[in-house]
Amino acid sequence: MRPRLKDRYGPRLEQLYAELADRETSELDELRRAGREQPVLTAVLRAAQAVLGRSSSAPSPDAHFTDLGGDSLSALTFSNLLKEIFEVDVPVGVVISAANTLRRLAGIIEADVKSGSRQPTFATVHGAGATRARAADLKLAKFIDAETLAAAAALPRRDGPIRTVLLTGANGYLGRFLCLEWLERLAPVGGRLICIVRGRDAEAARARLEEAFDSGDAELLRHFRELAAEHLEVVAGDVGEPDLGLDQPTWRRLADTVDLISHPAALVNHVLPYDQLFGPNVVGTAELIRLALTSRIKPVTYLSTVAVTEGDAAIADEDADIRVTSPVRELGDGYANGYAVSKWAGEVLLREAFDLCGLPVAVFRSDMILAHSRYRGQLNVPDMFTRLLVSLIATGVAPKSFYRPDSGPAHYDGLPADFTAESITAIGSEVCQGYRTFNVLNPHADGVSLDVIVDWLIEAGNTITRIDDYAEWFTRFEQGIRALPEKQRQHSLLPLLAAFAQPAEAVDGAGVPADRFRAAVQAAKIGPDKDIPHITADLIHKYAADLRQLRLI
Repeated sequence: MRPRLKDRYGPRLEQLYAELADRETSELDELRRAGREQPVLTAVLRAAQAVLGRSSSAPSPDAHFTDLGGDSLSALTFSNLLKEIFEVDVPVGVVISAANTLRRLAGIIEADVKSGSRQPTFATVHGAGATRARAADLKLAKFIDAETLAAAAALPRRDGPIRTVLLTGANGYLGRFLCLEWLERLAPVGGRLICIVRGRDAEAARARLEEAFDSGDAELLRHFRELAAEHLEVVAGDVGEPDLGLDQPTWRRLADTVDLISHPAALVNHVLPYDQLFGPNVVGTAELIRLALTSRIKPVTYLSTVAVTEGDAAIADEDADIRVTSPVRELGDGYANGYAVSKWAGEVLLREAFDLCGLPVAVFRSDMILAHSRYRGQLNVPDMFTRLLVSLIATGVAPKSFYRPDSGPAHYDGLPADFTAESITAIGSEVCQGYRTFNVLNPHADGVSLDVIVDWLIEAGNTITRIDDYAEWFTRFEQGIRALPEKQRQHSLLPLLAAFAQPAEAVDGAGVPADRFRAAVQAAKIGPDKDIPHITADLIHKYAADLRQLRLI
């Protein structure tokens, strides 16, 4: 019937599609022509309507862009359109922020149009249209006022135990476990953890944080609530906004009382370019440095990524200055290029802050953060590893080996979320002077590879057939993924399939040095064996159980 349906309705459908496209193009052209002459809210609503293809009705001013079906890619189109109309930067992070309705977005644009944004942008720091980011461009003077920088060297430092900690990104995957670690550490000394979370107000922000803990394990939620009742304060803010989105009294109170800043927050998106991640990830880090250099010096713990090393041993050196080993970064559309460059930029700014006034800094470059080893349902559903396991179990096929036959023994680099959070918190709290970089990696040459992980999945009762020919496996794997039900397909490896099109080169160990990190872990006696843990069969069996609990397999 398909050819007959196409013959009968095809021309009419094509005409309808063409009319729809012409109407949307005309609407966009009209929006651009009207420019700043139109009311801001009206333009924002019309732009959202055009970008999201809502041809029948305009969206509500009190709707969130993501609630209307928008994602990071459509938000990028929306952001670029608003920039064309109003000639101000409206980063993707602002568009998709949980705190920003379309009405609030219009208010932000209107304020910027009237007064001019006082925040630096990609263009003002690196130059409009730049295809390279240079460390020499990233000077604190472009982000922080001269008075604050001039006074920084003479500021007093913390004297005594850590009692008040500021944490960003607490409702993120790793952030929730950092939050729990800090609450457990601060409770015995009567301390306080202050979390900045996006939300309309403090009540909404706290509800968002609690929702992150209400995610599959009642014991986790109970433990969090018990600690939070006496030792947690949540403030509504956004690291990508001026003054972290806080009012002046709150900013001043934090500047006066916080003993240490832990900063894992970031817009983690491996598709968006650097210029779109510049606001939340680079300007946001600069704002936290400004807070660290106000009233008194506050040590900063910064979560970076191993991707900043680009696999280069010189850049990966835990003792090296990244401004020297990696002075220029190419900007491109490669996988995670923008995210890696934004984290590199944060390291560059923190290096200058250390040079300026000896700001104590602990940088943790993490790789794959795996499931929590104990709490049920706690895994990072969007990450590549989880997508791979979902896809292997759901399709029921795996290659005989994921690695080239001539490339030697293999190892998969990943660490459980609970160990990662414990190590960052314990080691970071000890860095009260100096600048320390830690490559948070699994360095064991233990032969625990993706092939072994498939063996463990089979042990856990999953039916997976091994296919000798890699190309045949990949073809069947892709076909199987595309045939999955919608929910499974959304959480599958489909967007990242290209990474598995060819067998991988086996690496036995982490591939980059992690000597300082391992020594710090052993000194702090962290981990089940007072050392960096191996990936175990129990953890992979838990993955399978968690995926079933979440109804992904």
